[in-house]
Amino acid sequence: MKKRWTKQILAGAMAGLMAASLPVYAGEDEKIVLNVINYHVGTDYAADYYAYLFEEFQKTEEGKNVEFQFEEIPTTDAYNQKIKLLISSGDLPDIVFNGGNNITELAAKSGKVADLTPYFEEDAEWKALFDETSLEFNTVDGKIYGVPVSKEISYIYYNKELFEQAGIEAPEVSYASWDEFFEACDKLKEAGITPLGMDSADSGWLTNLWMSALIGTNGEAGNIWMNTMYPTDFNTPEVEAAAETIQKMFQEYTTPDAVGGKYDPMATHFFNGEVAMFPNGPWMIPDFSETEKAPEGFYDNVGIMLMPGNGMEMVPTPGDMVGAKDEEKIKAAVAFLKFETSPENQIKALEMTGLQPVSDNLEIPSGLTESDPLMAQVLDIQGKAEITYGQNQAYWYQNTIDTFSTQLPELAYGNITAQEFCQKLSESAEKNAE
Repeated sequence: MKKRWTKQILAGAMAGLMAASLPVYAGEDEKIVLNVINYHVGTDYAADYYAYLFEEFQKTEEGKNVEFQFEEIPTTDAYNQKIKLLISSGDLPDIVFNGGNNITELAAKSGKVADLTPYFEEDAEWKALFDETSLEFNTVDGKIYGVPVSKEISYIYYNKELFEQAGIEAPEVSYASWDEFFEACDKLKEAGITPLGMDSADSGWLTNLWMSALIGTNGEAGNIWMNTMYPTDFNTPEVEAAAETIQKMFQEYTTPDAVGGKYDPMATHFFNGEVAMFPNGPWMIPDFSETEKAPEGFYDNVGIMLMPGNGMEMVPTPGDMVGAKDEEKIKAAVAFLKFETSPENQIKALEMTGLQPVSDNLEIPSGLTESDPLMAQVLDIQGKAEITYGQNQAYWYQNTIDTFSTQLPELAYGNITAQEFCQKLSESAEKNAE
């Protein structure tokens, strides 16, 4: 459930990849209505971008006879809960957006989403935009069900002024070790500054990023574990050590409201200069310039570093799916997903929202360094990561993610040990094999 961002608007013709898709309309006066549950609304990071996509798609040959019927849900957590409910009982929308959680297998095995393999096979140019790993990540039993719209990375944002106040010089790329990282945290505390942003509610997004990094950078065994899909044994030395550290971080290095806290208030702490370091991805960058969220000039006060040991989360993303049953609606929905993932719109998504392109061979605008230096720094720092790993919302079973979130307060307050916390995660994961 990545936590996210904002805006700009450009218009343009997007005919390229659309030419290969089949017509999706029955006649000049007949409209195809696609039902969409849209969480990209209000202050969501990508609200303007998706408003642009819906509007511009309807100007294309494939979309001119398509209308959208929207149900708006303003948070990813509420959206994910709604989609999970509809998977178990109900009808899914015709286009099923990725809400950050990996529900691809759950949706595929429910029989309520379309097999998109034939559409990829029919359009080699479209399929070539995606690397094999991203498509495999969205494949269940040999069939592709999700269309990945980006790749996900995350790292650490830090407040330059707070580091300066504490007499800390930030590393150029990352702290060499977690010991050095926590030495900086102690210096921040001594200066009266809260070091870290954390949370526990709504899947505990921030805390999941810290824990994934602690595991993924802990030697070969930890890295292999954190790059494993659907683990069931959490009582390993690396995971238990990470849980112990998370417990200490809650007790010593974060805000009092982190336990039980949701992402948005925690992000506000960072914007207000109340915490010095905040884990997240590039989708947050546009927020730094939003005066509704951050103080004037905050963008220039933000620095970026990798996780200690030159570590960085880097995973494929669960893709958007098609819940339509009618053949014409399926074709229309696929046409929209092709439009969404066209090279032009991948670049537009980067510029407007910070989404990292799913394609590796796109031409990045030359003016990005001047117009958005933090985003340019993100593109540069990715190549300096020596260790990459996954994170729980991409790789764990959904019920285990839920257990992680509900048990974090118990861990933080010391009501359970790290070993007991990991055992609860193991028990939750093992239920999927029953």
